[in-house]
Amino acid sequence: MRHRIYVPLRDDPSVLCESDAVAAGDGSFRLVGSSPSKMGLLYRRGEIVECEIRAMPNGSKALVATRSISVDPEFRKTRTVFAVTGAIFGAGLGALTGLWIDFSALSFASGFVIGAIVLSYCSVRWRDSAWALLSRAMQWR
Repeated sequence: MRHRIYVPLRDDPSVLCESDAVAAGDGSFRLVGSSPSKMGLLYRRGEIVECEIRAMPNGSKALVATRSISVDPEFRKTRTVFAVTGAIFGAGLGALTGLWIDFSALSFASGFVIGAIVLSYCSVRWRDSAWALLSRAMQWR
């Protein structure tokens, strides 16, 4: 689901420009779509930003991007942990799935690689939500 948030311009941070974003969890949003303004935005497309509710000049309230979480060193460390953990778990799950489909080395290797890549990507992209979804799927059987 897309949300409309306001992002400051790079040249003049007091000027806000509307932009599309999707929820990224924990009150943060990932900027999507292109900038409607000819001027550059303070945050680029794909960046995860933290927002706060502010009163706009017309009296309404809106979400305004206040800082980029993507450049935070702690966020980068966490993202690396999610990627490595996802790759390890995905490789094991993929290898088992490959052996279940066909008991051969090619099937094992294909499942190993595909599982590692897919689960690593999903873990980085959706963080804790990916692991919650996986645990529910494993309980469903």
